[in-house]
Amino acid sequence: MFRFERTTTVKSVADMPAAMQFAAEVTGYVNKKYALKMDFGAEAFNEYRVHWYFDFESVDKLSAMAMTLLQDATYTEMLAKGKALWVEGSLRDTIVRLAG
Repeated sequence: MFRFERTTTVKSVADMPAAMQFAAEVTGYVNKKYALKMDFGAEAFNEYRVHWYFDFESVDKLSAMAMTLLQDATYTEMLAKGKALWVEGSLRDTIVRLAG
């Protein structure tokens, strides 16, 4: 089992409410359309970062989902609208192999 995590840094504390609303909308969309079981949250201290994460069975399945999302016009439009909230270059994707 694997966990995919995407993080990005919010430009300022003033943008945090809009960033959390954006995260909720994107998460709700992919969960409803693709049954992804994604969740999100924000760091509690230091940085203004939003985290999205979900578990998946194999890297092949993650790759297939990524291709599907990149071809989803609604999803890509949502991402484009939220772009102004993030510090440029702060987006990071991580894949974690879960133990057990």
